[in-house]
Amino acid sequence: MSPSSAAPTPPVAELLASREAPGHSEPFFTLAIPNYKRREFLEVNLRHAFAQDCRDFEILVSDDCSSDDSNQVIPGFLSASPVPFRYVAQSVNLGYDGNVRYCLNNARGKYVFMLGNDDALASPDVLTRLMAALVSLEMPDMCITNYQDWHTQAVTQRAFSTSILGQGPAAAAHYFRSFSFTSGLVFKREAAARHDTDRWDRSIYIQIFLASRILAAGGRLAGVDVVAVLDHIRLDGKLVPETYRVRYANAPLSFKHKHTGLDSVARVTIDAISPYLDDAQRSNLIRRIYSQLLTITYPFWLFEYRQLANWGMAWGVARDLWPGHQLREYKLRLRDRAYLWTLYLAVTFCGLTIPAGLFNRFRHRLSTWVRRRRQHLVTG
Repeated sequence: MSPSSAAPTPPVAELLASREAPGHSEPFFTLAIPNYKRREFLEVNLRHAFAQDCRDFEILVSDDCSSDDSNQVIPGFLSASPVPFRYVAQSVNLGYDGNVRYCLNNARGKYVFMLGNDDALASPDVLTRLMAALVSLEMPDMCITNYQDWHTQAVTQRAFSTSILGQGPAAAAHYFRSFSFTSGLVFKREAAARHDTDRWDRSIYIQIFLASRILAAGGRLAGVDVVAVLDHIRLDGKLVPETYRVRYANAPLSFKHKHTGLDSVARVTIDAISPYLDDAQRSNLIRRIYSQLLTITYPFWLFEYRQLANWGMAWGVARDLWPGHQLREYKLRLRDRAYLWTLYLAVTFCGLTIPAGLFNRFRHRLSTWVRRRRQHLVTG
Protein backbone atom coordinates (compact mmCIF):
# COMPACT_ATOMS: atom_id res chain seq x y z
CA MET A 1 0.00 0.00 0.00
CA SER A 2 1.67 3.16 -1.12
CA PRO A 3 1.16 6.37 0.85
CA SER A 4 0.01 9.60 -0.74
CA SER A 5 2.77 11.82 -2.08
CA ALA A 6 3.91 14.51 0.30
CA ALA A 7 2.65 17.98 -0.54
CA PRO A 8 5.08 20.91 -0.71
CA THR A 9 4.91 23.67 1.86
CA PRO A 10 2.24 26.16 0.70
CA PRO A 11 3.02 29.87 0.28
CA VAL A 12 2.76 31.99 3.39
CA ALA A 13 -0.73 33.36 4.04
CA GLU A 14 -1.35 36.66 5.80
CA LEU A 15 -3.47 36.57 8.94
CA LEU A 16 -5.77 39.59 8.61
CA ALA A 17 -7.96 39.00 11.66
CA SER A 18 -8.20 36.51 14.50
CA ARG A 19 -9.48 35.82 17.98
CA GLU A 20 -7.82 32.95 19.80
CA ALA A 21 -9.53 30.54 22.17
CA PRO A 22 -8.56 30.89 25.84
CA GLY A 23 -5.48 28.78 26.42
CA HIS A 24 -5.42 27.90 22.70
CA SER A 25 -7.59 24.87 23.49
CA GLU A 26 -8.56 22.43 20.74
CA PRO A 27 -12.18 22.97 19.64
CA PHE A 28 -14.38 20.07 18.59
CA PHE A 29 -15.05 21.59 15.14
CA THR A 30 -13.31 23.88 12.72
CA LEU A 31 -15.88 25.46 10.41
CA ALA A 32 -13.65 25.77 7.32
CA ILE A 33 -14.73 28.16 4.57
CA PRO A 34 -12.56 28.42 1.43
CA ASN A 35 -13.41 31.83 -0.02
CA TYR A 36 -13.05 33.31 -3.48
CA LYS A 37 -15.05 36.50 -4.12
CA ARG A 38 -18.78 36.28 -3.19
CA ARG A 39 -18.38 38.59 -0.19
CA GLU A 40 -22.13 39.28 0.15
CA PHE A 41 -22.89 35.55 0.21
CA LEU A 42 -20.12 34.94 2.74
CA GLU A 43 -21.71 37.47 5.10
CA VAL A 44 -24.96 35.47 5.08
CA ASN A 45 -22.93 32.30 5.63
CA LEU A 46 -21.21 33.81 8.67
CA ARG A 47 -24.44 35.11 10.21
CA HIS A 48 -25.72 31.53 10.27
CA ALA A 49 -22.45 30.42 11.89
CA PHE A 50 -22.70 33.12 14.56
CA ALA A 51 -26.22 31.87 15.42
CA GLN A 52 -25.07 28.37 16.42
CA ASP A 53 -25.99 27.34 19.95
CA CYS A 54 -22.81 25.24 20.03
CA ARG A 55 -19.71 27.18 21.10
CA ASP A 56 -17.12 24.42 20.79
CA PHE A 57 -15.91 25.44 17.35
CA GLU A 58 -13.72 27.93 15.53
CA ILE A 59 -14.24 29.65 12.17
CA LEU A 60 -11.45 29.54 9.58
CA VAL A 61 -11.88 31.59 6.40
CA SER A 62 -9.14 31.27 3.77
CA ASP A 63 -9.40 33.88 1.03
CA ASP A 64 -7.82 32.80 -2.26
CA CYS A 65 -6.81 36.17 -3.75
CA SER A 66 -10.35 37.49 -4.20
CA SER A 67 -10.74 40.40 -6.60
CA ASP A 68 -13.69 41.84 -4.64
CA ASP A 69 -13.65 43.58 -1.25
CA SER A 70 -13.64 40.41 0.88
CA ASN A 71 -10.30 41.25 2.49
CA GLN A 72 -11.46 44.74 3.39
CA VAL A 73 -14.91 43.84 4.75
CA ILE A 74 -14.92 40.33 6.21
CA PRO A 75 -12.16 40.76 8.85
CA GLY A 76 -14.25 43.47 10.50
CA PHE A 77 -17.44 41.48 10.01
CA LEU A 78 -15.91 38.60 11.96
CA SER A 79 -15.51 40.79 15.04
CA ALA A 80 -19.16 39.95 15.83
CA SER A 81 -18.30 36.24 16.07
CA PRO A 82 -19.11 34.63 19.44
CA VAL A 83 -16.41 31.98 18.84
CA PRO A 84 -12.69 32.06 17.95
CA PHE A 85 -11.92 32.84 14.32
CA ARG A 86 -9.13 33.34 11.83
CA TYR A 87 -9.26 35.12 8.49
CA VAL A 88 -6.25 34.53 6.25
CA ALA A 89 -5.46 36.00 2.84
CA GLN A 90 -3.40 33.82 0.51
CA SER A 91 -0.39 35.48 -1.15
CA VAL A 92 -0.84 33.45 -4.37
CA ASN A 93 -3.93 31.82 -5.82
CA LEU A 94 -4.08 28.21 -4.63
CA GLY A 95 -7.08 27.18 -6.70
CA TYR A 96 -10.11 25.49 -5.20
CA ASP A 97 -8.36 22.25 -4.27
CA GLY A 98 -5.34 23.99 -2.81
CA ASN A 99 -7.56 26.20 -0.70
CA VAL A 100 -9.55 23.21 0.60
CA ARG A 101 -6.28 21.54 1.52
CA TYR A 102 -5.06 24.70 3.23
CA CYS A 103 -8.19 24.72 5.39
CA LEU A 104 -7.80 21.06 6.31
CA ASN A 105 -4.10 21.44 7.09
CA ASN A 106 -4.53 24.57 9.21
CA ALA A 107 -7.66 23.64 11.12
CA ARG A 108 -7.35 23.20 14.89
CA GLY A 109 -10.55 21.28 15.59
CA LYS A 110 -10.83 17.54 16.07
CA TYR A 111 -13.18 17.62 13.07
CA VAL A 112 -13.24 19.92 10.06
CA PHE A 113 -16.70 20.83 8.77
CA MET A 114 -16.26 22.02 5.18
CA LEU A 115 -18.63 24.79 4.06
CA GLY A 116 -18.79 26.62 0.73
CA ASN A 117 -18.89 30.40 0.90
CA ASP A 118 -22.29 30.52 -0.83
CA ASP A 119 -23.82 27.87 1.45
CA ALA A 120 -24.86 28.15 5.11
CA LEU A 121 -25.50 26.05 8.20
CA ALA A 122 -29.13 24.98 8.07
CA SER A 123 -30.23 25.66 11.66
CA PRO A 124 -28.82 26.96 14.97
CA ASP A 125 -28.50 23.45 16.44
CA VAL A 126 -26.67 21.78 13.53
CA LEU A 127 -23.26 21.57 15.20
CA THR A 128 -24.74 20.52 18.55
CA ARG A 129 -26.63 17.63 16.94
CA LEU A 130 -23.68 16.66 14.78
CA MET A 131 -21.30 16.62 17.75
CA ALA A 132 -23.63 14.34 19.71
CA ALA A 133 -23.89 11.98 16.73
CA LEU A 134 -20.12 11.78 16.18
CA VAL A 135 -19.51 11.04 19.87
CA SER A 136 -22.23 8.37 19.89
CA LEU A 137 -20.63 6.75 16.82
CA GLU A 138 -17.25 6.63 18.59
CA MET A 139 -15.55 9.35 16.56
CA PRO A 140 -15.51 8.08 12.94
CA ASP A 141 -12.92 9.28 10.42
CA MET A 142 -15.39 10.77 7.92
CA CYS A 143 -18.99 11.90 8.01
CA ILE A 144 -21.60 12.80 5.41
CA THR A 145 -24.67 14.92 6.15
CA ASN A 146 -27.71 16.08 4.20
CA TYR A 147 -28.36 19.44 2.56
CA GLN A 148 -31.36 21.49 1.49
CA ASP A 149 -31.81 23.85 -1.43
CA TRP A 150 -32.06 27.45 -0.17
CA HIS A 151 -34.78 28.33 -2.69
CA THR A 152 -36.85 25.19 -3.31
CA GLN A 153 -36.24 23.61 0.13
CA ALA A 154 -35.78 20.23 -1.56
CA VAL A 155 -33.60 18.00 0.62
CA THR A 156 -30.77 15.92 -0.82
CA GLN A 157 -30.21 12.97 1.47
CA ARG A 158 -26.73 11.55 1.54
CA ALA A 159 -27.44 9.82 4.88
CA PHE A 160 -30.74 8.04 5.59
CA SER A 161 -29.77 7.05 9.12
CA THR A 162 -27.25 8.00 11.77
CA SER A 163 -24.88 5.05 11.66
CA ILE A 164 -21.52 3.75 10.52
CA LEU A 165 -21.83 3.14 6.78
CA GLY A 166 -18.64 1.20 6.16
CA GLN A 167 -14.90 1.22 5.63
CA GLY A 168 -12.37 -0.17 3.16
CA PRO A 169 -12.06 -0.05 -0.66
CA ALA A 170 -15.57 -1.42 -1.29
CA ALA A 171 -17.17 1.30 0.83
CA ALA A 172 -15.08 3.97 -0.90
CA ALA A 173 -16.17 2.72 -4.33
CA HIS A 174 -19.79 2.71 -3.19
CA TYR A 175 -19.97 6.16 -1.59
CA PHE A 176 -17.58 8.32 -3.64
CA ARG A 177 -20.46 10.17 -5.31
CA SER A 178 -21.59 11.37 -1.88
CA PHE A 179 -18.36 13.36 -1.59
CA SER A 180 -18.77 15.56 -4.69
CA PHE A 181 -20.68 18.30 -2.83
CA THR A 182 -18.13 19.64 -0.37
CA SER A 183 -20.40 21.48 2.06
CA GLY A 184 -21.44 19.25 4.93
CA LEU A 185 -18.52 16.85 4.57
CA VAL A 186 -16.88 16.39 7.95
CA PHE A 187 -13.28 15.13 8.12
CA LYS A 188 -11.44 14.00 11.21
CA ARG A 189 -8.49 16.35 11.00
CA GLU A 190 -5.82 13.73 11.67
CA ALA A 191 -7.27 11.36 9.05
CA ALA A 192 -7.23 14.04 6.35
CA ALA A 193 -3.67 15.05 7.24
CA ARG A 194 -2.40 11.48 6.74
CA HIS A 195 -3.47 11.50 3.10
CA ASP A 196 -2.77 15.10 2.05
CA THR A 197 -1.37 15.47 -1.47
CA ASP A 198 -1.17 18.15 -4.14
CA ARG A 199 -1.50 15.55 -6.91
CA TRP A 200 -5.13 16.50 -7.60
CA ASP A 201 -4.85 20.25 -7.28
CA ARG A 202 -6.85 21.95 -10.07
CA SER A 203 -9.17 18.94 -10.40
CA ILE A 204 -11.87 20.60 -8.20
CA TYR A 205 -12.40 17.19 -6.58
CA ILE A 206 -9.71 16.92 -3.92
CA GLN A 207 -12.46 16.23 -1.35
CA ILE A 208 -13.44 13.07 -3.27
CA PHE A 209 -9.84 11.89 -3.31
CA LEU A 210 -9.29 12.50 0.40
CA ALA A 211 -12.58 10.98 1.54
CA SER A 212 -12.17 7.93 -0.72
CA ARG A 213 -8.54 7.44 0.35
CA ILE A 214 -9.46 7.69 4.05
CA LEU A 215 -12.06 4.94 3.58
CA ALA A 216 -9.86 2.76 1.36
CA ALA A 217 -7.13 2.88 4.00
CA GLY A 218 -9.55 1.55 6.62
CA GLY A 219 -11.13 4.72 7.97
CA ARG A 220 -14.76 4.54 9.09
CA LEU A 221 -17.46 6.50 7.25
CA ALA A 222 -20.47 7.72 9.22
CA GLY A 223 -23.76 9.02 7.95
CA VAL A 224 -25.60 11.52 10.11
CA ASP A 225 -29.24 12.00 9.16
CA VAL A 226 -29.27 15.75 9.76
CA VAL A 227 -29.96 18.55 7.28
CA ALA A 228 -26.74 20.39 8.00
CA VAL A 229 -26.41 22.80 5.06
CA LEU A 230 -28.53 25.20 3.04
CA ASP A 231 -27.24 24.95 -0.52
CA HIS A 232 -26.81 27.97 -2.82
CA ILE A 233 -27.69 31.09 -0.86
CA ARG A 234 -29.80 33.51 -2.88
CA LEU A 235 -29.61 37.28 -2.52
CA ASP A 236 -32.68 39.09 -3.81
CA GLY A 237 -33.67 35.80 -5.41
CA LYS A 238 -30.44 35.53 -7.40
CA LEU A 239 -27.81 32.79 -7.42
CA VAL A 240 -24.07 33.34 -7.38
CA PRO A 241 -23.23 34.61 -10.90
CA GLU A 242 -20.48 32.01 -11.42
CA THR A 243 -22.70 28.93 -11.03
CA TYR A 244 -23.06 26.73 -14.08
CA ARG A 245 -26.84 27.29 -14.07
CA VAL A 246 -26.26 31.00 -14.61
CA ARG A 247 -23.29 30.59 -16.94
CA TYR A 248 -24.92 28.17 -19.40
CA ALA A 249 -28.55 29.29 -19.29
CA ASN A 250 -29.75 29.86 -22.85
CA ALA A 251 -26.29 29.21 -24.28
CA PRO A 252 -26.04 29.21 -28.10
CA LEU A 253 -26.30 25.89 -29.91
CA SER A 254 -22.92 24.15 -29.90
CA PHE A 255 -21.77 20.57 -30.37
CA LYS A 256 -18.29 21.13 -28.93
CA HIS A 257 -16.83 18.88 -26.25
CA LYS A 258 -18.16 20.07 -22.87
CA HIS A 259 -15.91 19.37 -19.90
CA THR A 260 -18.15 18.62 -16.90
CA GLY A 261 -15.58 17.16 -14.55
CA LEU A 262 -17.18 13.70 -14.52
CA ASP A 263 -13.96 12.27 -15.96
CA SER A 264 -12.05 13.85 -13.07
CA VAL A 265 -14.45 12.28 -10.56
CA ALA A 266 -13.59 8.85 -11.93
CA ARG A 267 -9.85 9.51 -12.03
CA VAL A 268 -9.50 10.86 -8.49
CA THR A 269 -11.61 8.03 -7.07
CA ILE A 270 -9.68 5.32 -8.90
CA ASP A 271 -6.39 6.87 -7.82
CA ALA A 272 -7.56 7.03 -4.21
CA ILE A 273 -8.54 3.37 -4.00
CA SER A 274 -6.19 1.61 -6.46
CA PRO A 275 -3.16 1.20 -4.14
CA TYR A 276 -5.21 -1.12 -1.94
CA LEU A 277 -6.20 -3.55 -4.74
CA ASP A 278 -4.64 -6.14 -7.04
CA ASP A 279 -5.10 -6.05 -10.85
CA ALA A 280 -8.29 -8.15 -10.91
CA GLN A 281 -9.85 -6.13 -8.11
CA ARG A 282 -8.81 -2.91 -9.84
CA SER A 283 -10.60 -3.82 -13.08
CA ASN A 284 -13.75 -4.60 -11.10
CA LEU A 285 -13.36 -1.31 -9.20
CA ILE A 286 -13.11 0.73 -12.41
CA ARG A 287 -16.20 -1.00 -13.76
CA ARG A 288 -18.13 -0.20 -10.55
CA ILE A 289 -17.07 3.45 -10.50
CA TYR A 290 -17.87 4.12 -14.15
CA SER A 291 -21.12 2.16 -13.87
CA GLN A 292 -22.28 4.47 -11.09
CA LEU A 293 -21.36 7.57 -13.06
CA LEU A 294 -23.01 6.29 -16.24
CA THR A 295 -26.25 5.09 -14.64
CA ILE A 296 -26.79 7.71 -11.91
CA THR A 297 -24.82 10.93 -12.43
CA TYR A 298 -24.46 11.06 -16.22
CA PRO A 299 -28.19 10.84 -17.12
CA PHE A 300 -29.00 13.74 -14.77
CA TRP A 301 -26.31 15.85 -16.42
CA LEU A 302 -27.67 15.09 -19.90
CA PHE A 303 -31.17 16.19 -18.93
CA GLU A 304 -29.85 19.20 -16.99
CA TYR A 305 -27.93 20.57 -19.96
CA ARG A 306 -30.75 19.81 -22.39
CA GLN A 307 -33.08 21.98 -20.31
CA LEU A 308 -30.59 24.59 -19.19
CA ALA A 309 -29.07 25.20 -22.61
CA ASN A 310 -29.84 22.95 -25.57
CA TRP A 311 -29.44 19.51 -27.09
CA GLY A 312 -26.06 20.41 -28.54
CA MET A 313 -24.69 21.23 -25.09
CA ALA A 314 -25.94 17.86 -23.83
CA TRP A 315 -24.12 16.17 -26.71
CA GLY A 316 -20.97 17.95 -25.56
CA VAL A 317 -21.46 16.34 -22.15
CA ALA A 318 -21.79 12.95 -23.86
CA ARG A 319 -18.50 13.51 -25.68
CA ASP A 320 -16.82 14.23 -22.34
CA LEU A 321 -17.46 10.66 -21.17
CA TRP A 322 -16.67 8.96 -24.50
CA PRO A 323 -15.19 5.58 -23.43
CA GLY A 324 -12.59 5.72 -26.18
CA HIS A 325 -10.95 8.53 -24.23
CA GLN A 326 -11.87 7.55 -20.69
CA LEU A 327 -10.94 3.87 -20.61
CA ARG A 328 -7.77 3.73 -22.70
CA GLU A 329 -5.57 4.71 -19.74
CA TYR A 330 -6.70 1.71 -17.66
CA LYS A 331 -5.90 -1.98 -17.82
CA LEU A 332 -9.33 -3.63 -17.92
CA ARG A 333 -10.62 -7.13 -18.47
CA LEU A 334 -12.27 -7.43 -21.87
CA ARG A 335 -15.71 -8.15 -20.41
CA ASP A 336 -15.52 -5.06 -18.17
CA ARG A 337 -14.53 -2.85 -21.10
CA ALA A 338 -17.33 -4.25 -23.29
CA TYR A 339 -19.87 -3.79 -20.50
CA LEU A 340 -18.97 -0.11 -20.02
CA TRP A 341 -19.11 0.62 -23.76
CA THR A 342 -22.56 -0.98 -23.99
CA LEU A 343 -23.78 0.89 -20.93
CA TYR A 344 -22.49 4.22 -22.22
CA LEU A 345 -24.22 3.84 -25.60
CA ALA A 346 -27.54 2.79 -24.03
CA VAL A 347 -27.61 5.59 -21.43
CA THR A 348 -26.53 8.22 -23.96
CA PHE A 349 -29.33 7.24 -26.33
CA CYS A 350 -31.95 7.36 -23.57
CA GLY A 351 -30.60 10.59 -22.08
CA LEU A 352 -30.72 12.40 -25.41
CA THR A 353 -34.12 11.13 -26.54
CA ILE A 354 -36.45 10.68 -23.53
CA PRO A 355 -38.69 13.78 -23.16
CA ALA A 356 -37.26 16.09 -20.49
CA GLY A 357 -40.73 16.82 -19.11
CA LEU A 358 -41.27 13.15 -18.33
CA PHE A 359 -37.93 12.98 -16.54
CA ASN A 360 -38.70 16.10 -14.49
CA ARG A 361 -41.91 14.59 -13.12
CA PHE A 362 -39.95 11.89 -11.33
CA ARG A 363 -36.51 13.48 -10.96
CA HIS A 364 -36.36 14.21 -7.23
CA ARG A 365 -38.18 11.03 -6.21
CA LEU A 366 -35.93 8.97 -8.48
CA SER A 367 -32.78 10.58 -7.07
CA THR A 368 -33.90 9.98 -3.48
CA TRP A 369 -34.90 6.37 -4.22
CA VAL A 370 -31.51 5.63 -5.79
CA ARG A 371 -29.60 7.06 -2.81
CA ARG A 372 -31.80 5.23 -0.30
CA ARG A 373 -31.56 1.95 -2.21
CA ARG A 374 -27.78 2.12 -2.54
CA GLN A 375 -27.32 2.91 1.16
CA HIS A 376 -29.63 0.02 2.10
CA LEU A 377 -27.60 -2.37 -0.07
CA VAL A 378 -24.51 -1.63 2.02
CA THR A 379 -25.97 -1.25 5.51
CA GLY A 380 -29.09 -3.38 5.27
